[in-house]
Amino acid sequence: MAELVYREINEVGCVTSSVLMERLHVTHNELFHALDRLRREGRVEAVGLGRAAFWCTNRATAEDVLSKLADAFKSLLCGRIRFTTPKKALYLIAKDPETQKLFSRYMQLRSNPVTVQIIDALMARAFGEPVKTGHNRLYHIQCIHRVDTPTGISPQG
Repeated sequence: MAELVYREINEVGCVTSSVLMERLHVTHNELFHALDRLRREGRVEAVGLGRAAFWCTNRATAEDVLSKLADAFKSLLCGRIRFTTPKKALYLIAKDPETQKLFSRYMQLRSNPVTVQIIDALMARAFGEPVKTGHNRLYHIQCIHRVDTPTGISPQG
């Protein structure tokens, strides 16, 4: 079982436990027994996103996946809206086929507390801290477009 779980994680780099349970058709207990074994062997690690986590092969892979998802948020939201909540962002992801395909490789796109926690953490990574906290966290979608110069250094602005 642990090898099957490891192959699935290794294939995408990082994934949530709910996706693993769904893809592998295993129970919560079976999955967490295998994940615990893999973690003790140093083959996977849990990367926290709020109160949720991605299971990743290593920290470098986690950073790559999180950067890819944050960049996808910027591509999807920049220039379209000025403010949004994690729940509204999840809805927008589900409506965009390309973004939906990317996000669904790593996580479920159902509106549940775990998914909203992950979306919230990714939005904080992409856009900074929310302008309103509490039950409905509101993010200001501010995007600075960088212009590359021949020297490879972007001007401030």
